[in-house]
Amino acid sequence: MGSNKNKYNELKVVYDDLRNHLSHLLHGSVHIESLNIHYDLPPEAISYHHWVNRLLIFVGALALGGAAVGFAALCELAYEQFLVLRAFDPTWIFVLTPTGLLLLRYVSEKFFPEAAGSGVPQVIASLNKMKNAGPQLLGLRAAFGKVVGTMGGLACGASIGREGPTVQIGAIILRSVFKRLKTPAVYTERSLILAGGAAGVSAAFNTPIAGIVFAIEELGKAFYEKETSVLLMAIVVSGLLALSFSGPYHYFGETAAVISASGKLWAIPVGLLCGVSGGVFSRLLIKGTKLIKQTSFKTQMQLTFLFGVGIAVIGFLSQGQTFGSGYIETRDLFKGTTADGYFPLAKSLATLLSYWCGIPGGLFSPSLAIGASIGSVFSAFFQPAFQQAFVLFGMVGFLSGVIRSPITSVIIVAEMTNNHNLIFSLLLCAVASYGGSILVIKDSLYHSLAKLQYDGEIKSPVSGPGSGIGPSPGSI
Repeated sequence: MGSNKNKYNELKVVYDDLRNHLSHLLHGSVHIESLNIHYDLPPEAISYHHWVNRLLIFVGALALGGAAVGFAALCELAYEQFLVLRAFDPTWIFVLTPTGLLLLRYVSEKFFPEAAGSGVPQVIASLNKMKNAGPQLLGLRAAFGKVVGTMGGLACGASIGREGPTVQIGAIILRSVFKRLKTPAVYTERSLILAGGAAGVSAAFNTPIAGIVFAIEELGKAFYEKETSVLLMAIVVSGLLALSFSGPYHYFGETAAVISASGKLWAIPVGLLCGVSGGVFSRLLIKGTKLIKQTSFKTQMQLTFLFGVGIAVIGFLSQGQTFGSGYIETRDLFKGTTADGYFPLAKSLATLLSYWCGIPGGLFSPSLAIGASIGSVFSAFFQPAFQQAFVLFGMVGFLSGVIRSPITSVIIVAEMTNNHNLIFSLLLCAVASYGGSILVIKDSLYHSLAKLQYDGEIKSPVSGPGSGIGPSPGSI
């Protein structure tokens, strides 16, 4: 009897000890004296609120990936309708393009002034809390206007892309998640805006590494350790969802571009040429935007109609090559076609006019198309056997010269073409381009536009449909 009681007491001691250990473990503490183990889990690892917040961010990232895929499909559909109409009667563009862009400008100014232009400057302005950057820049109304405006622009033949708008839409989605986080929240509003913008780049191009680098090099400029986890979660989750819908793909397909050892040095002159060209392009875009915003609303509408006529004329003379984002033309260069000598200038002018119209639309794809054509023309004169390599040089060079983010440019092009053989040559090209661009313009395009519109450098002097909400974003 006494023996059984002793065993019971021993078991009870073991049970109580295990219960205490379990209780400590559930509260984030592990203390085992016999093994000299003393460990306390960080509060965020065991907090119910933190796990709810992580779940909300996960759901937001899923929504971002779905939105990016859906937005891409809608933009393709809109541009296909334009091509169908143009094939039916090519002269209709002289009515559709100027009239449609004029209507889009009016609707954008009246209902969605936060959605005008690229979307990247809006994210930069919000991250840096510029004095004219209100919360409406990353509101749901701006996202709706971005989708409708970009689709409308492509349906009218404007030379715009969807990638910049996807950056703003991504930032809007994750910022809306922030407003629903449980307190205390580990993540800041800034970290979710940054993650949303980066995930937008990743989902738009299917380039996850480029999304991370873009967040550090272009959007954030100052990157904090605590932002790493939410950045990776947003990019990975949204990217995986996008891939589940579209399947594994590379934006421009896979290229096996190679070049001789001595030929790799051609990356320097191509980079310099594209950097100077990109700098001139950026300078003209900024200067034109500033001059247009200083005019009356009536004058802006008149200019938009004239710009639409100009876009239609350029597209007609180029047999339709300058309409749209430039994706088709760039893809064809990788299939062996050679760009016409006039295309880089014609596409640049069409893109400038499209942005000066003040409608939603991005710069990434048109810049890649312009750079690819410069590389193709350069190759035709000097190294015809290595056209694909020169096309890659041109894409990296011009994009780097415009956005002034050389590492991002290299990684975007390398990932979207699945070509890592020329990575060092592309880096050399990007460095040369960066140097050439600085000779023409001091600051990067996106940061210059953000400062111009949201940091009080310029004020629109006239009342118009968008005047009740403060300065309108204009052609950003």
